[in-house]
Amino acid sequence: MTEFKKSTAMSTQRILISLFIFLLMPAIRFLIRNWIGNDTLALMFALNFCVWLLIIYDWELFGLHWLRAKANIPDTLLYSFIGMIVIFIWTYVDLHFLRGTVLLPNPADIRRYPIAYPAVIIAFSFSLSALVNITFKCVTDHFKMHAGEAIMILISGFLFGFVYTICITPARPALFFPTYLYNVILICALSYLYNQTHSFIPGILAMGTAYLILTILILF
Repeated sequence: MTEFKKSTAMSTQRILISLFIFLLMPAIRFLIRNWIGNDTLALMFALNFCVWLLIIYDWELFGLHWLRAKANIPDTLLYSFIGMIVIFIWTYVDLHFLRGTVLLPNPADIRRYPIAYPAVIIAFSFSLSALVNITFKCVTDHFKMHAGEAIMILISGFLFGFVYTICITPARPALFFPTYLYNVILICALSYLYNQTHSFIPGILAMGTAYLILTILILF
């Protein structure tokens, strides 16, 4: 029987605080949006702020995964590329068919603020990707990922996909299910990349690059 088991030294307290930082994102977005009346700029600030807070708090974890990726560059590049293609295609399917919520900028919100473009592009690509991947790793840290890998990948997708969906979906039931489906497959893809490389760096590069391309296409 597949079992959950500690696989790293992360404490429950550290996992919960990392999750709390992730869940700060929608709260900060809401507060700033009500203050400045611009959702894209509010989300930009929330993503960039929360990801750096999370990286600083989990710096040792980030460094460990960076060293793992650096020690096996061929696999890191290969699975980053594969993941980028899969995530780009899946996100394209969502945008044109599923119509679930995907965190991408609204060009109308920032047309009058060209100085904000670099920060927006970073926020909606690699900041979002790092925030999702690091938090996903923290939440599933006590899972024994190499016992029944396919089952663990699915459980990871359903569990963290639900957390991520609750975090980003407006309070409209019609949006929840397509967004949840999109996020389950997205997180399963990230979980697969982690399983193959033992690092969340390929997941960050794959999702970040796919979202970078989509963000640039949307803005320009």
